[in-house]
Amino acid sequence: MIDISLIWRYTLWTLMEETALPSKDTQVNPKKQVVGQATIKVCLHEKCCQKGAEDIYKNLKEALTKEEAVVLPVYECFGFCKDGPNIAINDNIVKGVRPFTAVELVRRELDNPSCKADGLGSKSIDTLDDILENIEKL
Repeated sequence: MIDISLIWRYTLWTLMEETALPSKDTQVNPKKQVVGQATIKVCLHEKCCQKGAEDIYKNLKEALTKEEAVVLPVYECFGFCKDGPNIAINDNIVKGVRPFTAVELVRRELDNPSCKADGLGSKSIDTLDDILENIEKL
């Protein structure tokens, strides 16, 4: 006779392994990032996790393709605990993200030129200074 409790425990263990968050020691190689790919950082500090950050991380990891974005766990606090959970899209912090709307929010933000890797958000200070000088000459 088969022990159902063993099957149940194995099934739960398998599911936990598939959805487990990476440990704090997990290293991400930024050189593997695709050109034009966005970087999404999810704050997994204690306060944000209490508000659903782990679900946000899992949802983004599952829904976004490698071409869209790389989703990274961040265990250092972003500094906006009371407004959390927080994520950063190409280093632009978005506060108060909800697990059930995170994917839609990120895709909408990625369509915004200031969040794209080649958009205004990635211009250097020197380039922006040149743009301002040209505007002042008009």
